[in-house]
Amino acid sequence: MSISNRVIWRGLAVTLLFGGLAFADDARELTWDDLIPDAEATEQPGDSSFDDPFAMPVLPMGVVEELDGVLVKIPGFVVPLEVSAEGKVSEFLLVPYFGACIHYPPPPANQIVYITAEEPMDLESTWEPIWATGELKTEFRESDLAYSGYTMAAQAIEIYEY
Repeated sequence: MSISNRVIWRGLAVTLLFGGLAFADDARELTWDDLIPDAEATEQPGDSSFDDPFAMPVLPMGVVEELDGVLVKIPGFVVPLEVSAEGKVSEFLLVPYFGACIHYPPPPANQIVYITAEEPMDLESTWEPIWATGELKTEFRESDLAYSGYTMAAQAIEIYEY
């Protein structure tokens, strides 16, 4: 391999290695409250107009349409949906708290993001909170565990640092 080819390959490697970091910096950082429409943000879960202990609570379910197609970065916990024989997770639900959809009833649909990962992650790392970065879509998706109001093809996944 000639020296000029080595320089080109090294430059390409550096671009690929650090290009994702610049990409993540351009993303709009969201909190889970940002996924709730303003009209629903003031409602209290469980509010009802009558005192019926068997009544279903009023839960926010709408989505924020302005977020459709926006490059975002959001923290959360992983609920695996697709796991390969090698222990790699390629599809999962991103949820705001640990144990959602497994130990507790699922959150409302607008508090769940259905994620397909471009680069599958190790199953062991799903115990830690993560940052997911990608283009957010406002589309409802059903899985075996819950309904989600948003989807994302995650282009970057990193461990959340406290």
